[in-house]
Parts: sequence; C-alpha cells; structure tokens
Amino acid sequence: MPNCPRCQKAVYFAERVTSIGFDWHRPCLRCENEACKKTLAAGSHSEREGKPYCNRCYGALFGPRGYGHGGTESHTFHQGQTGQV
Repeated sequence: MPNCPRCQKAVYFAERVTSIGFDWHRPCLRCENEACKKTLAAGSHSEREGKPYCNRCYGALFGPRGYGHGGTESHTFHQGQTGQV
C-alpha cells in the first residue's frame, strides 16, 4: 500500500487520488504555496519539481514576466497572496 507524499500515511484505495505519479489523500493534494493551500483536483493543477500548485499560484511564481506577458490572466504576489496585475 503506497504512502501519501504529504503526510506519509498509508493511502487506501477508497480514499486515493492519483496525481504527479503518486497516490494522495484528497485533503493532502493541495497547493504548495503556503499562502494558498487550495485543495486541488487530480489533473487540474500544475507541477514543479514534484510539488503541486494551483494554476494561479504556478503562473504567479513561475510564469513569464515583463512587458507583453500580462493581460487579464497575469498574476503577481502581494504579501504572499496572488492578485491580478
């Protein structure tokens, strides 16, 4: 039986969510950004170095920067929270 990458406890079949090549407990699959911690659904989030991020935080942390890379979906961090530019 696999262990959850976040809490290291056994993941039983009935509570399993598979994402990023691991089996997670549903509440353990959440955004890695400490200011966000949004619970994620398998397949509807982004990954960086084996860690899950909601798409909004991923774009703000690792997305393109500078002139011409903005628009309505451009986000930045303000005191740990995401906000639209």
